[in-house]
Amino acid sequence: MELEELKQNWNIMEERLGRLEMDQRQQLNNKVVSKVKKVQDRVLRRFTIVVLCLPFFSWHIVHNQMCDFSMLTWILLFLFVAVILARQLTWMLLLRKIDCLKMTVREVCLAESRFRMSFKVGIAVSVLCAVPLLASMIWDMSQMGDHYLLIGVWTGLVVGMLIGIRLFLKAWSGIKELKEVITDLQ
Repeated sequence: MELEELKQNWNIMEERLGRLEMDQRQQLNNKVVSKVKKVQDRVLRRFTIVVLCLPFFSWHIVHNQMCDFSMLTWILLFLFVAVILARQLTWMLLLRKIDCLKMTVREVCLAESRFRMSFKVGIAVSVLCAVPLLASMIWDMSQMGDHYLLIGVWTGLVVGMLIGIRLFLKAWSGIKELKEVITDLQ
């Protein structure tokens, strides 16, 4: 009789443990989904800003004939915008592929790793496209002869770099949090 009670208690404990493990797994999955959604929202916000602001800014410059940029500057600007749009679209597509419910833990880790690598490469390519663009713009503006314009350009460059570094660090911290949560799945 005691053996039967022990077996029954053992089975009850195994069921409870199984339910606890399933609950813990569900909580981790919910955490991953939440982090992925947070990163997706951040990428979508920046994509929206790029799509809405850059065309308006370009139209404003051309329409008001504020600056007479060379053809090289316009080509580099178009290339830069194309790189930014491609980067943001790639990130959105890679983030959509991270799905804990349909994928194994290994597949989720690989998808997150691909996204993280794409993030690093996308930032590097964007910076590499921005440097010649900024050099060309500054060169064109230096030919205009207005010292206040150059002071504004350099001030804007410094402020823009500081804001860019802050945004990068904030995005990178979100990606690190996502990696940590996915690592907890293992």
